[in-house]
Amino acid sequence: MKSYDIRNALSRASIYDLFSNILAPRKTYSILSEEYIRPKKGDKILDIGCGISRILDFLPNVEYLGLDMNSAYIATAIKKYGNRGTFVCEKINKELVKRFSDYNIILALGILHHLDDLEAYQLFAIAKNALKPGGRLITFDGCYIKGQSKFTRYLLSKDRGKYVRTRDEYIALASRIFTSIEEYHRSDLLSVTYNHIIIECTA
Repeated sequence: MKSYDIRNALSRASIYDLFSNILAPRKTYSILSEEYIRPKKGDKILDIGCGISRILDFLPNVEYLGLDMNSAYIATAIKKYGNRGTFVCEKINKELVKRFSDYNIILALGILHHLDDLEAYQLFAIAKNALKPGGRLITFDGCYIKGQSKFTRYLLSKDRGKYVRTRDEYIALASRIFTSIEEYHRSDLLSVTYNHIIIECTA
């Protein structure tokens, strides 16, 4: 009998949406928006790896561009939020960003831990070039920390992303591109105990 792998199932938009609603309730996105993204009406926002763009439920009227490589996610985002932004099924790259520049905010929520070091470095570099002076990149990822429970460490090890890092490893990557960096740590944003690092980089 073939084993069932939830990580593969999550590539389906309907399963991803259901799983996200269970694991990351509305409180998660509300806190991210209010405390860390801090969007203002009219902001120009680029959401890298937007998934189904749930964050739009917690943003004011902004100029939003969502990018994701999963066509099912993008189709779901268009169906649900088609009048709220632009949605493109494509991998982030320098050529694409040249078409969309001068962002107030760039989001990479749950993305870095899916990228190896070179890919993560490229994301930071592309983001800095695409931000307005004073614009901000916000990242949000699971993080290994000292003293965390075996259960949390196990959950992190089973994440779809193969590159869950320590705090120092995430900050080292950001520091290669940005000089103004703030970091925040939360363990209360999911319906299970989980350690996250939120990094705010200012151009």
